[in-house]
Amino acid sequence: MDSNNTSEKTGLSTKELAIYIGVPVATLCVAGGLYYYYTKKTSTSETQTKSVKGTDGAPVAVVTPQITSGEETGTPLEIAQSSKSKGNKYFKAGRFEQAIECYTKALEFCPKDNVGEIATFYQNRAAAYEQLKKWQNVADDTSKAIELNPKYTKALLRRARAHEALDLKRDCLEDVTAVCLLEGFQNQPSMILADRILKAIGKELGAEYFKTRPHVLPSPVFVKSYLDSFNKDVFSVDFPENEQTSECTYFKILTHMKNKEYENIVDLCTQEIDNDGKYKIYALLLRGTMYTLMCYVGKAMDDFDGVIQAEDTKGYEKLKIDALIKRGSLKMQEAKDAECYADFDEAIKIDANNANIYHHRGQLYFLTERLSEGQKEFEKAMSLDPNFVAPRIQLGYCLCKIAMQMMSPSMLKEANAVLEETIKHFPNCAEAWSLYGQLLQDQQDLNSASEKLEKAISLAPYNPTTYVYKALLTLQWKQDIEEATKLIRKAIELDDKCDFAYETLATLEVQKGNNEEAVRLFERAIDLVRTEAEMASTFSLLEAAKAQSKVTKLYGITLPSMPGMM
Repeated sequence: MDSNNTSEKTGLSTKELAIYIGVPVATLCVAGGLYYYYTKKTSTSETQTKSVKGTDGAPVAVVTPQITSGEETGTPLEIAQSSKSKGNKYFKAGRFEQAIECYTKALEFCPKDNVGEIATFYQNRAAAYEQLKKWQNVADDTSKAIELNPKYTKALLRRARAHEALDLKRDCLEDVTAVCLLEGFQNQPSMILADRILKAIGKELGAEYFKTRPHVLPSPVFVKSYLDSFNKDVFSVDFPENEQTSECTYFKILTHMKNKEYENIVDLCTQEIDNDGKYKIYALLLRGTMYTLMCYVGKAMDDFDGVIQAEDTKGYEKLKIDALIKRGSLKMQEAKDAECYADFDEAIKIDANNANIYHHRGQLYFLTERLSEGQKEFEKAMSLDPNFVAPRIQLGYCLCKIAMQMMSPSMLKEANAVLEETIKHFPNCAEAWSLYGQLLQDQQDLNSASEKLEKAISLAPYNPTTYVYKALLTLQWKQDIEEATKLIRKAIELDDKCDFAYETLATLEVQKGNNEEAVRLFERAIDLVRTEAEMASTFSLLEAAKAQSKVTKLYGITLPSMPGMM
């Protein structure tokens, strides 16, 4: 239990109090410290005389009341301290009700000007209430302790636990954030609680907002990247010469696709579908793909069902396989694992030599930590289509993650070799250079990582994510936060729908203490992230920024400067 630690006391010292009220320090202090001694007590006396020398050296009589409480006799403070000591013994013995009685008695007798002592008594009683799981009592007593000692970290952490038990998540978050900041993130239990409560808040907010969020297409860069994760363009058709005109809706659709003008694709596809056009099945698949990118899961599923269940699918096998792959991936998002893999099995029955099936199933294995299975799927896709670069990149990533989990230098070399071979055979693939740079950064080969990322930027100067990865490398390597910020702002300039850039920049603003700006950036990112899980994660970051902003103002905390801030 808490003892009377100086660090936990509040109020002014004797010297500070004297200066504050204008009394000469010498009248209160002698030889650097206030001291008392008691005169001889008599058995019938209810008072005790203290003798203190005044400024002229003559004794000054000070009378302190003596109180008898049960078998205890002494000053109110002495009785309070004795009661606290008894309470501590009861607490250690697991007799919490008796401990509470003792701490209550200590609070009754303790003089009101001993605020440090009173705060300790409330905190100790709260600890006993916690053992009995009387959470409201815990919250009440810790609040009283914190009123007396605002930076009382033990009380703050205990109140945070009480607020969690009472399902007051934001109150819990503010308290535990204060503890983390006041203790310099050195207290493991408080950090674990902060992580747990942030995830809980993020999950609740993410689930609620995901239902009503606006369904908008991501940036053209993102759309193109998704389409390139398939080895062939299943949407293209050989139009007869008479259909190569704007009068043909699907020809118009493909013209927009070629020009990366994706905003009107859904409406044009709907027009082709409603008119029962010649290219209706293509339009269904394409609209479902766009709905997938807009996180319109229900509508995307309906369109993929339409392709898969179409009666006349002769000659459209690739379209059906594409729909099964995309529907299966959506089912994984809904945690319908069995249905997900059933769709992939169905696709294999149609064409066991389609590399896309294995590549995308490998990605699902990778994302669900089934790494060895993912490795086999990527290798299978590569064997079926040696010119398909995506599974090669994913294989390198997968091997690197396995190597780090197993702490296997030999497998790490194998991962690097895969990516070396990839950039050798596909020297113009910016994504391969970028991922290789990221993995080299994880391996602390920062100079080589920088070279790879610079190459990726030179090949695809309009891809925003590479600038963000370059910014993260700059922070790690050179601790240059200003240069990193410029790179991220460049990414946003290139693509104002890049949620990765907004999240990263927001995190930097939090670390710089610019919490209001961080909140604005996180709120922007929330409207751009793709999945409910990503949304929950971003909400967690947003709530952390809000809590830090409030707590730093409340407690007057100055965050330590980041490297490179000068």
